[in-house]
Amino acid sequence: MMARRADDDDDGIIGIGLGPAVRQRALAEAAAKLAARRQRDALPHRITTHRLTLRAPIRGDVPDLVRLADNRVIAERLARLPSPYTRADGVAFVEIFAQRPDERPYAIVLDERFIGVVGLSFHPGAAPELGYWLGEPYWRRGLMSEAAKAVCDAAFATRRIERIIARALPTNLASQRVLEKLGFTRGERGPSPANGREVVNFALDKPRWG
Repeated sequence: MMARRADDDDDGIIGIGLGPAVRQRALAEAAAKLAARRQRDALPHRITTHRLTLRAPIRGDVPDLVRLADNRVIAERLARLPSPYTRADGVAFVEIFAQRPDERPYAIVLDERFIGVVGLSFHPGAAPELGYWLGEPYWRRGLMSEAAKAVCDAAFATRRIERIIARALPTNLASQRVLEKLGFTRGERGPSPANGREVVNFALDKPRWG
């Protein structure tokens, strides 16, 4: 049996036979993943605003989640929401997606009832990405702006995040207005990493006084 070197790790990412350049790249990738994980873990598990509570999604949210998300009008405005949206999709969101180390989704709760989702996705070596959707019965009440602002404020308060990015479909004018209201700067159009659809890119830098 070949003896293991002291610096070989268990998953083989850094092991025997890897050249210095490969080892350096692997170390850099691991460091970037760790930094993204630390950003996520620094966020609070619960955020309270004037009207809303933002908390982790739970199984009890699934009925309202499916009822609100199974809406073609919403699906057409988002880059990665399944349509039709089934109970299996809702359960998978709560039990798999929401538990991923690169995601921090919050259920948006109004008067103790689930009404939508807002959160951040963390990509190694890149700024966290803001994403959100709100059930159609709750539109035009300023609720999405309130929830998204609370998440951005909480992210900057961790002192680990200096910039937040967001993307919106060119036809999703409501989402673009929310981002501009929050102070995001409009950038160039480009393909979405999720599915290649054209999106408008936005970015928000941490306030200098924050």
